[in-house]
Amino acid sequence: MSPMPIPDEMPETDAVPCSILRGGTSRGVFFRIKDLPSDRDEIAQILLNVMGSPDARQINGLGGATSQTSKVAIIGPPTRPDADVDYTFAQVSVTQPVVDWGGNCGNISSAVGPYAVNAGMVPAQARETVVRVHNTNTQKIITVKVPTVAGRTATFGECAIPGVPGTGPRIEMDFVDPSGSVTGALLPTGQPRDSITIADGRTFQVSVVDAANPVAFLLASELQLTGVESPQEIEARTEVTDVLEEVRCIVAERLGIVDRASEATGTSPGLPKVGFVAAPARHTVSTGAVVEVEDADVVGRLMSMQTAHRTYMLTGAVCTAAAAMIEGSVVHEVTRPAEPYADGRRGVRIANPYGVMNAIVTGGTGDLLVASVAVERTARAIMDGAVHVPVRLLAGRPAEAAVAEPAVAPVPIAR
Repeated sequence: MSPMPIPDEMPETDAVPCSILRGGTSRGVFFRIKDLPSDRDEIAQILLNVMGSPDARQINGLGGATSQTSKVAIIGPPTRPDADVDYTFAQVSVTQPVVDWGGNCGNISSAVGPYAVNAGMVPAQARETVVRVHNTNTQKIITVKVPTVAGRTATFGECAIPGVPGTGPRIEMDFVDPSGSVTGALLPTGQPRDSITIADGRTFQVSVVDAANPVAFLLASELQLTGVESPQEIEARTEVTDVLEEVRCIVAERLGIVDRASEATGTSPGLPKVGFVAAPARHTVSTGAVVEVEDADVVGRLMSMQTAHRTYMLTGAVCTAAAAMIEGSVVHEVTRPAEPYADGRRGVRIANPYGVMNAIVTGGTGDLLVASVAVERTARAIMDGAVHVPVRLLAGRPAEAAVAEPAVAPVPIAR
């Protein structure tokens, strides 16, 4: 008598198409919106699984154990007539089961254009392809100029940016009308500077500016810092990081991001951002290079998900440059005035832990103080493939997405 056949079992996991790209000084996993559920809470559970969070090493996933390498971009067709693609950013906490959807990542934004070109979502043009990116987190448009070769994003170039070894193709980004990205106003508290008192009675001068992302800026001197400290030195000063987080939480409540300041670390760890600024000073950066006083207009340090950012977040640079234009802000106070370019734009060179980043501000008219802020980045497509996700987390995925397909167009191989 032959044995009874064993019924086929349901597979435990399914392969979801994705790509890994570096954008600026961040690295992220890119998905097509059609391959994920429509419910954001369901997506969050998938992203935590994919990145291997919560775990300080993220050993069981694709995360890189830092906030700069635990990021996700979800790309889809445009929902606005002035855009070519929609892009939603997700910051996945390394050590907590939290996915923060509150704001955008400028560095990851620089890889959205290259991804869209490689995926065939935007037809490649000769030499350069302009991709109009609609960031759904902030409802803002970012114009990304992508160098293209043979119908795909260029891989090699001569542009170098602080925090990334080697060189790559120069990607020009223009954050159009970045003001009020989350709060609806460039100065969400209604003034360029506020006094914030923390629990121990100390008061700090804080400028809350919302351009590309809301950032609470403090003066390094009020924190008993020089401003040129390395990320490791900042994190070793827990009395400083505790103050920065307490101020950030108070600002989160004032902006209505959370109901109570005590909730901010747990429910909105990424927004608002917080950091401190100082006047230019001669110092040595993480690469060993020396930044002279005349090389920069302002010195800045930013926190990312309760840790010191190893370089400088791009949306933070956009916001810093905008804040430097606002008389009365703490950033304006310590920024060296620069002569405008011939076309009237103004450059703000921001010294950060890895070097100097230049942000170029185009002024607006009337109530529009900042029309746009331009920056340059590089990006690299690292991998295309699929990530294995438990089937139980994919129940809400569209039926047509059940079969994995390449996340980007395949590269023809000459034979």
